[in-house]
Amino acid sequence: MTLAQDDADFDAANGIIDNEAPPHTPLAALYKQSFAYYTFRVRLPSTLDTIAKSLAKDKDELLSIYGADAASDIDQTAAAILELRSNILKNGPLQPFKDKEIDAGFWNAFLEQLPKEKRTYFATCWLYAECFMYREIWSIFISSRLAGFDYFRKQKQTAAQLSVEAMLAVANGTRKNERNLATFQKLMKLNLWGNRCDLSITSGKQVKPMGDAFDQVAHLDANLLVDDTAAIWQTLDGSDGNGVVEFVFDNAGYELYTDLILAEYIIDKGLARKVRFNAKAIPWFISDVMAADYHWTLQFLIDHTQPVLSELGKKLKRFNDEGKFELAPLEHFWTSPYEFYRMAEVQPALYERLSQAQLVIFKGDLNYRKLLGDFSWNHTESFETCLRGFKPSNVCSLRTIKADLVCGLPPGISEQLFAKNKEWMLTGEYGTIQLASK
Repeated sequence: MTLAQDDADFDAANGIIDNEAPPHTPLAALYKQSFAYYTFRVRLPSTLDTIAKSLAKDKDELLSIYGADAASDIDQTAAAILELRSNILKNGPLQPFKDKEIDAGFWNAFLEQLPKEKRTYFATCWLYAECFMYREIWSIFISSRLAGFDYFRKQKQTAAQLSVEAMLAVANGTRKNERNLATFQKLMKLNLWGNRCDLSITSGKQVKPMGDAFDQVAHLDANLLVDDTAAIWQTLDGSDGNGVVEFVFDNAGYELYTDLILAEYIIDKGLARKVRFNAKAIPWFISDVMAADYHWTLQFLIDHTQPVLSELGKKLKRFNDEGKFELAPLEHFWTSPYEFYRMAEVQPALYERLSQAQLVIFKGDLNYRKLLGDFSWNHTESFETCLRGFKPSNVCSLRTIKADLVCGLPPGISEQLFAKNKEWMLTGEYGTIQLASK
């Protein structure tokens, strides 16, 4: 994580500590040897630069949608995005939101609760600051004629289009599945490793799934550091099949496709009567699934020239129409800064809904960070301990490791991996499938 520029002046001016976050403290960009520091010095400024450039590149297309009067809005929006980039690079303050969106008061109440000395990008918890940035981008857009525009839509759709070869192999390999632990385990691993294609980690640069997905699943077994699949299987196989499985989405594109493949199996094999999907309410962390991405993906499959993908798309759309698949109502808690252990307090209705589920599956790295709270846990502390009381139902996490926090590892594993590669937690090469049973 070597930075190109000399950061000595910035570090001195902002009290940056040349160390990792101490044990049992919040992760923050305040610590120079953390991924959070690199994120705010390099990754997020790059993301913002890409958004600003895409507005200029797509200006004619945007004018055709929003009208000629939107020209100045496009320019002003791009300028505001670059100003946000500059504020981050100067460790600017986290200011209250002035827009009238439904979640503005929710956010402002949260910001008001932060100690004043913790209301800058580098001083506060990494999770809070990064979520704030993505909400600030949305605020900039909705204050213009571009309100409602998904500035990450093209990247998400391109990610799906680049994944067709892998999608086709998966579809062909899953049309005659058996109801047993071995098959379920294969699909869980497929879904886990689908999380490697994360545009927020690459600042929007496309990642194309390569090779046979099932060969990769077998090849990556050694990199699966925790596998609670057998216990997860028992929570479903041992039920009466009338329950609901809640999916909390992560990325669009190939990962969303593998979500749908796993959900198809759950319905087909009578493991639940409904799978309910929780999408993001606003564009989030570049590639996170919004409701429009879910519907677009179903139509993308239906319209495909490959018969197996088209038939799969029609089947999944039928599941949706019959209520076997269901998009949950839009919920701004998922795009809030709050850790999940605070859900029962700040969004009790959502906590109550999840408590009615047979199983809740949290996908991906950001959901994992919110489950653990961007906190410097010891790597061997139990998953249940790190949830800090968050257990509305059986809680499952499928996550490839792309940030410097993890829990529930067997003793000695972390030390072995650090000896091989000191940045092993940032590569997406390792994963966990974890369960906390209710």
